[in-house]
Amino acid sequence: MMFTKSKSSTLAAIAACASTLMVNAQEQSATAPEDSLVVKLGTDTFKPFLEENDLFLAEFFAPWCGHCKTLAPHYVEAAKVLQEEYEIPIAQVDCTENQELCMEQGIKGYPTLKVFKKNGDIVSDYQGQRTKDAIIQYMVKQALPAVSEFTESEALNEFLTKQQDNVVIAQYNAAEGALNQTFYNIAESLRDNFVFVNYQDGEASGNVSVIAPKQEPVAFTEDLSSLTNEESLEKLSDFISVESKPYFGEIDGSSYESYMNAEIPLAYFFYNSESERAEYEELFVKLGAEYRGKLNFAGLDASKYGKHAENLNMKEQFPFIAIHETESNFKFGLDQLPESEFVEGETKIVLTAKEIEDFVASYVAGELKPILKSEEVPVVQESNVTKVVGKTHDDIRFDTDKDVLIKYYAPWCGHCKKMAPMFETLADVYAADEDAKSKVVIGKIDGTLNDVFGIEISGYPTLALYPAGDMSKEPIIYQGSRTIESFFEFIKENGAHSIDGAEILEKLAPAEEELEEDEDVIIEDEEEFPSQDEL
Repeated sequence: MMFTKSKSSTLAAIAACASTLMVNAQEQSATAPEDSLVVKLGTDTFKPFLEENDLFLAEFFAPWCGHCKTLAPHYVEAAKVLQEEYEIPIAQVDCTENQELCMEQGIKGYPTLKVFKKNGDIVSDYQGQRTKDAIIQYMVKQALPAVSEFTESEALNEFLTKQQDNVVIAQYNAAEGALNQTFYNIAESLRDNFVFVNYQDGEASGNVSVIAPKQEPVAFTEDLSSLTNEESLEKLSDFISVESKPYFGEIDGSSYESYMNAEIPLAYFFYNSESERAEYEELFVKLGAEYRGKLNFAGLDASKYGKHAENLNMKEQFPFIAIHETESNFKFGLDQLPESEFVEGETKIVLTAKEIEDFVASYVAGELKPILKSEEVPVVQESNVTKVVGKTHDDIRFDTDKDVLIKYYAPWCGHCKKMAPMFETLADVYAADEDAKSKVVIGKIDGTLNDVFGIEISGYPTLALYPAGDMSKEPIIYQGSRTIESFFEFIKENGAHSIDGAEILEKLAPAEEELEEDEDVIIEDEEEFPSQDEL
């Protein structure tokens, strides 16, 4: 890697401003009028309606929701056209009156629009704009076959030449059977992402190919005859997910989720300009083809998304390459300059092809260590609550001799702040008994400053117990009330040593009154843990 100083600074970024149109929807009702063609569904009527209709659109809403009120007139008008001209029904579900139904459908925000097909066998999120015309066009398209069928090669080739910017999933000469049925099922669920084609000219050879822009077609060769329908769907879906992506793609708002859900590590190339991206494109296309199925490669415009470097534990020194294992959350990157040696706009970084190729090869060979975000290891513990950091997390939680309870918190979390005094008291109780002190650890770790692995943190605080000697290394998540008695009972019941904290507390006669005062304060605080939405 080469680093040089330029003689003059260049413009670091171009700021763009956007205005937002605010719509006053206070006077508009979110609930469709009774005389409209919008069908009102509830817990008792939803399933029968599902079984009676091959295709319909449903809005899950709340009457107080401003966005629902804005959508309402468009939704009502679209319902009239779709029902009268295309016989496609549109429905509404009030989630304030049908909470259980909305939970079953995975509704997390309002309004949520879902498309139901084949009597509910296929369910997908509505992907269009929330206007009358967009809703009509989208649903009319959903009513059309998901697969375009051809029997003549000339017509097929003409169709394919018009799909230069689309990924085409093509099936050739497949006889009726497992693959053919799976292909049509996949087409229904992925029709908004890809173009599906079925070509039959009488010969029963049968294969499926992914035809992506500027890439050679790739055929699906696995035998599905011995697999169940679900297994076949998964196999073909995985194949399409891998082969439909470009060898060297681009990360932006429209593609990020697709790469995150691919279950394949993602190699990011952060670039400063389009010309810099073009300079490295041939190299990354080659690497993308070479490591197909092992690594996805994609560029990311640092002028727009440079802050994402922090999420990869990298510095904002561009260009750079980093690899993110999305399932384990491990991050790997080429060495960067110390901050004292990097001057933004003056230090020029040049990555060589050999450096990049060696880095990727070393990663695939399992020779690299992940970059760990961690605070410095404390020289002295300041209280009986052990401060855990990224570098010590695994050593502490997997101590074979001790039951370890760790609180994962964030400094800004109000619930965490309220819990802090009780947590200190909890640690003090175990520390006051020599036997308990050698067998129980009460720890805390700042989740915003330290990487942790092997536990899913969906909200703060998250509390997990790691019993002594438990080789499964699976955390036991605490879900009880936030009282000191509940914590004593949790550690006693789930810890390997069954230490009774309540019994220790009773023996601490000199300090009993003080501890009980702290305890009383905490007992009043029994709020639920914050949800992911609250974060």
